[in-house]
Amino acid sequence: MRLICPHCMSGVTVSDDAAGKEATCPNCGKQFPTPARYSAAVVPELPVSVPPPPPEVAPMPAAVPPPAPPAPPPGFVPPAPSGFLLPAPTGSAEVPAPAGYTRSFGITISPHVVSWLPAVLLLLSLVFTCFPWVGSYAGGSAVYSQRPWGAIFGAVSRNFALEKAVAIPAGWLDKVRWDWELMVPYLLLLILATALAWADRGLHAFDPRNIPPLAKVWPHRQTIICALAGFAFLLALLQVTNGFGMERAIRNQVAESFADRREKTANSPSEQKTIDWEVEQTYAKFNLERTTWMYLALLFNLFAVLGVIARLILDRRGNKPPPKILLHY
Repeated sequence: MRLICPHCMSGVTVSDDAAGKEATCPNCGKQFPTPARYSAAVVPELPVSVPPPPPEVAPMPAAVPPPAPPAPPPGFVPPAPSGFLLPAPTGSAEVPAPAGYTRSFGITISPHVVSWLPAVLLLLSLVFTCFPWVGSYAGGSAVYSQRPWGAIFGAVSRNFALEKAVAIPAGWLDKVRWDWELMVPYLLLLILATALAWADRGLHAFDPRNIPPLAKVWPHRQTIICALAGFAFLLALLQVTNGFGMERAIRNQVAESFADRREKTANSPSEQKTIDWEVEQTYAKFNLERTTWMYLALLFNLFAVLGVIARLILDRRGNKPPPKILLHY
C-alpha cells in the first residue's frame, strides 16, 4: 500500500503485512504508524416500513443571521491547526501589511535547501585547507607561505626567486615547529564531518540501518555532524589564536636579534620601549598576512554548524509549514 511519511512528507510503499504496525521511512529513517487492514461486511436488508406522517408544526419565524465576526487586525496570521497536515500548497495567501506599509516581501526557509547546507559548506571548508592560510608577501606575491596540511610537519612553501630579491633573513626557517597537536585533530574532525554530511545526503537508495556500523549512529547523525564540525571550528580558532609555526618562528627570530640589547638596558624603561618599537618595525618587514582562504574556511565551518542546528529545529517542527520571514516596507 502507498502511504505518505508524516515526517518528511515523501511517498512510501509499505507491504500489506505491515498494516496496523510501525513502518520505517526509507528516506528519513523515522517510524510512523500504518492504518489497520479492513474488510467489507455484507449487512442484510431491513424490512421496509412506512413511517407515519409527521405532525403538523407551526411555521418558525425567520432566523436572524448572526453578526459578522470582527475583521482581524492588520498583519494578523491565523495559527496553523494541530494534527496531521498534508503538504502545504506552493502558493500562500498574502498577509496584509500593517498600517503605514505599502509592500511586503517574504522569504520561505526551505527545509530541502537547509538540509544541503552542512554538506556543501563543510566540503568547501575542507577544500580551502589546501590553500595558504598565512604568508609573507612582497609586492603582492608570497615569498613564504604555510598551509594547514604543511603546518602539521612545520613545512613552509618558499619562492626562491623572490627570496633572493627581498632583504629578509631566512634563518627563522630552521626554527619552524610542528603544529600537529591542533592541526591533526582539526583536519580529522573536518574530514569525518564532511563524509558523514554527504553520506546523509546520498544514502537514500537503501536503509542505512542494515549496515551494522551505521545502525546505532544513523538516527543521531545530525547531532554527530554538529559536534564534529563544532569541535573542528574550535580547534582551528585555537590554532589561529596561538599562531602558526611560521608566525611563531619569525617572532622568535626577531626577539632573539634584540635579546642582547634588551638585557643590557634592562634597568632603563625608556630604552625598553624603544626596543619594543624596533622589534615591531622589524617584524613588520616580513609583511606577514593571514589569507582570505583561512577566513573563508573558518566562516564556512561556522555556517555549517549553524546549518545543522537549523535543520534540527526544522525537523522538530514536524508537519508544520516551513517558516517564512516577512519584510514590510
